Amino acid sequence: MAMDSSLRYKNKHDPMKCKETIVMRFSLVLLLGVLACLLLAQQGYGATTATTSTTSATTTTTTTTAASSSATTTTTSSSATTSSSSSSSSSDAEAKRRRRARRRRLARERRRRQERRQRQEKRRRRMEQLLKRQRRLIRQLQG
Repeated sequence: MAMDSSLRYKNKHDPMKCKETIVMRFSLVLLLGVLACLLLAQQGYGATTATTSTTSATTTTTTTTAASSSATTTTTSSSATTSSSSSSSSSDAEAKRRRRARRRRLARERRRRQERRQRQEKRRRRMEQLLKRQRRLIRQLQG
């Protein structure tokens, strides 16, 4: 059974299959990254030796947004390790540093979400204008 070579190449370069492959690869890389973060948090990565108690918390948030022409996946993984030791000033400074880093991270995420919404809105407006032009051209050609 000989397969037509043009069919083989059409299937190989199908845009939908390429998109599915990219999403699948990204998902696998994302999963490995989350597992690595969990492993580091479990092993107490970054913990100091002069601690009396250690608390470890890991948070993973995945947001998927699908637009008409593209799919966007954003994933945020954060791993926080808090240690209480005899010197409260260093733990206070550490807590302050973590809060500041968290505020910066949340602000960055908000900014990225807003930029993504603006890009999608711009893309939607361009598509509407294109549709209007195409409809006008069709009406001109018909009448």
